[in-house]
Amino acid sequence: LNTDDHGGYLSGYPDGAFGPDRSMTRAEVAQMFYALLRDKDVPITVTFTDVGEGAWYHQAVNVLASLGMVSGVGDGRFEPDRPVTRAEFTAIAAGFARLEQGGATRFTDVHESDWYYHVVSGCARYGWISGYADNTFRPNNPITRAEVTVIVNNMLGRTADWRYIEEHEEALLQFSDLTKSHWAYYQ
Repeated sequence: LNTDDHGGYLSGYPDGAFGPDRSMTRAEVAQMFYALLRDKDVPITVTFTDVGEGAWYHQAVNVLASLGMVSGVGDGRFEPDRPVTRAEFTAIAAGFARLEQGGATRFTDVHESDWYYHVVSGCARYGWISGYADNTFRPNNPITRAEVTVIVNNMLGRTADWRYIEEHEEALLQFSDLTKSHWAYYQ
């Protein structure tokens, strides 16, 4: 992933909204990580029957699948519109980082027998992910666009410059559904 440049990796919707509490779809996750790739010139070796050539996510899904970063759901399908769970997103993110996985976790709902245990505990150890106040991670909940933004900023070593945002608020892109009262506003 390109961690040097500070380019955008998520955008809003045509109606001017960002959808911070909206679930990320498999297609949106693929497009986001594709936008962060250093080298997009990848031979396409994997395609899906439900990812048509005219789809806005066609190239992203096929490139990431060809790199082994995302996979299908069986029967040659990708299910691009299906929401991604917090565990699934963490596994995809960890795959890009190739960081050491494992260790203990403080999340009461993540157990050693879970397929995602090692990636969740590894990402938590690196400070990329956090859980909720009740010490849960809620791995099977759909991940929101705001949660994705925070995790990816953590992965890329980006921090929100709240002072700059405050001083230049009028010049910055504003989303119709994102106010300062939202927990991830500055991210």
